[in-house]
Amino acid sequence: MSTDTIAYEAPQKTGAPTNEFEYRSISKSAVACCVFAVLGLTAYLSQVFVILPLVGIGFGLIALASIRRYPEELLGRTPALVGLIACSVFFVSSIGMHSIIYATEVPEGYQRISFWELRNNKRDTAIPFNKKAYDFDGQRVFLKGYVRPGTGKKIGLKKFILVGDFGDCCFGGNPNTDEVVAIDIVTDDTVNHSYALRRIAGTFRLTPSARPIDEDGIPVVYYTIEADYIR
Repeated sequence: MSTDTIAYEAPQKTGAPTNEFEYRSISKSAVACCVFAVLGLTAYLSQVFVILPLVGIGFGLIALASIRRYPEELLGRTPALVGLIACSVFFVSSIGMHSIIYATEVPEGYQRISFWELRNNKRDTAIPFNKKAYDFDGQRVFLKGYVRPGTGKKIGLKKFILVGDFGDCCFGGNPNTDEVVAIDIVTDDTVNHSYALRRIAGTFRLTPSARPIDEDGIPVVYYTIEADYIR
């Protein structure tokens, strides 16, 4: 029997297995970008919400920059990229849509006015409303705003209050008397209260002494539009 033996080295025990593993966290900016991408769909509803996809673009750029700088620590490149592209598309297309609407929404024969032009100039204390209102008196004007909800009838309205601020419309704001316009519809049209932006055209009337109306929180108004165009 040969005395040669084959050397065998038994595997050395390395001890109990450890739970150590590489940990990488998801970028918060990437998550925020995706959230604002979803919210960015509202940019088509109102110009006010165009800011949402723009904020999302900012978060997307921050996320991609952070992930590129710390690739071993952060995850979320794909969601950040998808959210960034979506926000960019929503921002550019909504801006284009609102621009087209703005250029074509005023009916022929009417001039565009805004609530900003109707607000009282604080430097002029002689009158409680803007001097421009004298120029608008008797003119055919076009104005955009929101129907302010009252405590009574909200369907089939022939008369209502129009405000320029979404918060005053939807969240119980209390605008000043120079920040509201009374609408008297002179056609067969009627309006139901909603949170949608309304486009009103008609003849502007100024009542310098203010006339009373039946509306909680607004005892008088200076401005009235006899509306013959409602959208």
